[in-house]
Parts: sequence; structure tokens; C-alpha cells
Amino acid sequence: MGRKKKKQMKPWCWYCNRDFDDEKILIQHQKAKHFKCHICHKKLYTGPGLAIHCMQVHKETIDGVPNAIPGRTDIELEIYGMEGIPEKDMEERRRLLEQKNQETQKKKQNQDDSDEYDEDDEPGPSFQLPACRTAAGHIHPPHDAAWNASWLWSTRDTTRKLLG
Repeated sequence: MGRKKKKQMKPWCWYCNRDFDDEKILIQHQKAKHFKCHICHKKLYTGPGLAIHCMQVHKETIDGVPNAIPGRTDIELEIYGMEGIPEKDMEERRRLLEQKNQETQKKKQNQDDSDEYDEDDEPGPSFQLPACRTAAGHIHPPHDAAWNASWLWSTRDTTRKLLG
């Protein structure tokens, strides 16, 4: 039996706590939302890069990183993607994700426990489609997804024939 492999943390934006599937997408997000010059709209790679750009090109100082949550606006921090995030914030993120994971597992376990079949349960459909009411107030029986899809396609074809 081998050692348990430590799961890699999913990329997330330190400035706004948004999750990403890929670090490249995170970097694009940071450039577009947090490191974009408000004057000329140039996209830079870091907060300090944005501050230097604004000072040298526009002779203007900026106080903090745009669109960041309170307490995370420090323009001095050199954060690029997942690199440069303060270790205390990385640990806090890991702790929150672990806590959320445990809560999900508990809910799943409770769901599994309540889904067990009791002998006194009567068999029957677990879901019934509701009847539909048209705009004119007419009630017609419910339809399943296959019927809805076929109706949609036939309506589309009819519209195309009419429009030529």
C-alpha cells in the first residue's frame, strides 16, 4: 500500500475568492479584473506592475488593487496566479475547503441513510410531472423531455417553412 497522494488545491483568486478550473484562466481573470489600468485599459501581470505603470505612464498613484474584497487590496503584494499568496491565507483556504468537504460528506451520508427502503413504504412513482397550463388557461397533461424536444424541433421546422 502506497502513501496517500496530497490533493492539489484548485486555483482561486486571492483578491476576490473566485474559483477556477485552470491557473491560466485565473491569470487571465487577474489581468482583466484586478491588474487592468483604469485609464488606458492596459492589462498587467501583477499589482506592483499596475502601480508602476500608472505612476510612470499616467503620473498617478493607485491606492489598492481594483475589484478586491476588503482586506485584500494591498498593491505591494506580488501575486501572479497562485504564486505569492500569503501562506496564512493558503492555510485558511485549505481549512475552509476541508470543512466544506466534511459538511458535504455528512450531508451525503445523511441522504444515503434516509434513502434506505423501509418495508412499510409503498412502491410507486417517486416523481410525477405537473399538469401544464397554457397562456389561455387551458390545462393539458404533462409531457416528458422527449416530447418537449420533439415539439421544439417540429415548431422550429414549421417556422423555417413559413419564413422560407
